Amino acid sequence: MSNIPFTLHTQNSAAINVSLLYAASSKYEGEWSGTPHSHPYAEFFYVLRGEIDFQAEGEPYSLHEDDLIVINPDVNHTERPRGPGTVEYVSFGVEGLCMDPADSGMWSSCSLFHCRQSRSEVRFFLRLLLAEFENNLPNYEQLCCHAFESLLVFLKRAHPQELAVTAPKRTARECSAVKRYIDANFRQPISLDHLAEVSQLNKYYLAHAFREYIGLSPINYLNSRRVEEARVLLRDTSHSISEIAGIVGFSSQSYFAQVFQKAVGESPGEYRKRLRRGRQEKQE
Repeated sequence: MSNIPFTLHTQNSAAINVSLLYAASSKYEGEWSGTPHSHPYAEFFYVLRGEIDFQAEGEPYSLHEDDLIVINPDVNHTERPRGPGTVEYVSFGVEGLCMDPADSGMWSSCSLFHCRQSRSEVRFFLRLLLAEFENNLPNYEQLCCHAFESLLVFLKRAHPQELAVTAPKRTARECSAVKRYIDANFRQPISLDHLAEVSQLNKYYLAHAFREYIGLSPINYLNSRRVEEARVLLRDTSHSISEIAGIVGFSSQSYFAQVFQKAVGESPGEYRKRLRRGRQEKQE
């Protein structure tokens, strides 16, 4: 793996030190089984041909030709082709960089860009980046840096209000791990003390960092996952409201009703009745 260090200036004139680690092109015919994995660096993934089903932290993305997805450091992700056919893509790793929604102050697992309108320019710089990495000719580092910075310029032009390039947050990895833990275990009893023990962070620091990078406190995010699951059960099963409260992890029906009302704007019972009325009206 190569390592090309250089300084990148962000839109607020801050300088961050980054390193281009690798650039590679891949081609697959038929199917491959994607394995969930993560990297301690950002990964740029550009589709040259075909369609790919992509997941980052459990969130699905449908990638088509000339789509670019940037996966932030330490984000669990996987990719697999959508159906039979040939798939080609370019990927390259960048250490010291994170891409988040502009002005949101929130951590994001990845950013998706549709590059069809700037297809020729983006592909030109990708080809340049690949060729220079492969050939290692004199001063290839300068051309690689130029190609990468030019690619960022085209992304910023196409998405001026959506893109912020920053240095990775120091606790992004820990927050990402806590988020994954909640996603996998939200039906179990979970407290802030327990999450602090899992992440090996001070619980007050964890609460602050998680809110800063995810946008919700750990407990509010936990409750949002439980409410999300409860809405599915209210819609698709005949379980009682008290049973659903227990299934999704709430300690009492009254607390479940309180959290659900605040999140959805109606009680669990009202939500279920409204859905049933809608189904009956469609059948009539």
